[in-house]
Amino acid sequence: MRLRSFIPRIFTDKRGVAAAEFALIAPALIFLIMGVFEMSFRFRAAEEATRYVHQVADLISRETGLTTAQLEEILDASVFMMSPVDTTDDLDLDVSSIGFEGTDATPAILWRRIAGTAVTFDLEEAEGMGLENEAVIRVGVRYNYQSVLTDLFGGGYLAIERSAYARPRVERLVSLDGSTDDGGAIEYFGSD
Repeated sequence: MRLRSFIPRIFTDKRGVAAAEFALIAPALIFLIMGVFEMSFRFRAAEEATRYVHQVADLISRETGLTTAQLEEILDASVFMMSPVDTTDDLDLDVSSIGFEGTDATPAILWRRIAGTAVTFDLEEAEGMGLENEAVIRVGVRYNYQSVLTDLFGGGYLAIERSAYARPRVERLVSLDGSTDDGGAIEYFGSD
């Protein structure tokens, strides 16, 4: 008789149902919340990279002449300009002056300085941005975003590339290290 009364009680006992349901749903909820955090962190990193590239292009376009040391200072300032995103070893900066030559204003690289790895671009993007004997400043940034959450699941980094163009404000050609045109030679700077 005891066995008969024991079996129905097992099937009707509802204690622990909420805990069992939570145990089934909790991993999916935690994974969903981690995904929301990861996407917000990635969005923030992309937003900071966009803001930084436009600020650098604006700063350089205000100058009549620059030095490589000043470009290094701008690169070093990225730690503060992109805060709270950590850019210590994960940022490449590519700065170029693109001049327009001839009556058809064909774009040509006047000078180019790179910290880290070059951020590739198509020179044809600059067509129509200036007149003969003028220039535009092109700044490219690559930020290698890596998060703790992505590392937990074996993911790599996300390369965020941004570029910005700005016309010089005071002079039509911005000089670098005393020259407005060094033949488009690529020179590397920074600690890399």
